[in-house]
Amino acid sequence: MPIHSTTDLWQAFREGDQAAFQQIYRLYARDLLNYGHRVTQDVPLIEDSIHDLFIELWQSRTNLSETDSIKFYLFRSLRNKITKVRQRDLFFQASDIETVSMPTDDFIIEGKLIEKEETEHVHRQLRKSYVLLTPRQQEALNLRFYQHFDNEEIARIMGVNYQSACRFIYSALKTLRESVRIFSLGLMWCGLDAIFKIIQP
Repeated sequence: MPIHSTTDLWQAFREGDQAAFQQIYRLYARDLLNYGHRVTQDVPLIEDSIHDLFIELWQSRTNLSETDSIKFYLFRSLRNKITKVRQRDLFFQASDIETVSMPTDDFIIEGKLIEKEETEHVHRQLRKSYVLLTPRQQEALNLRFYQHFDNEEIARIMGVNYQSACRFIYSALKTLRESVRIFSLGLMWCGLDAIFKIIQP
């Protein structure tokens, strides 16, 4: 029988419950794969890292501490693992993450900005503006609006301080807001304001 409480699920897994472990995998494997693509475009590295992550989780389960969020724990662990592998193999450079682009098909902020007959025009404008954001801004927006992490969790996942995480989100939304304002002379201004307020520290 599936365990519904994440606290109970994590505890059961730590105690060696294989069904709980399988449930964790089913719940988060797809999200981890999607997030991996925000960190690197190296698909084999993403898949291997997720595979290794779950193997290591099972092997070290008795030494793991409690967690308030399984999803946060897994996301942070995957990001750290990808980074360490790239460093170990001498392929990691500080600029690598800054050159990665994120697919925009599932860009959730777009859906919150679009209404009726302006949909296609605003979509095109937002895509043009979105690809000009830095990859860290893109990653922060994805974590905030698609994965629903708060700013403190985003900072910890990305390995930056809280102010930097806020700045990534703030500057990205400001850029998108301004691009829409210039394009449509205030189209959806109130909707942008509503989203913008969410991330103000």
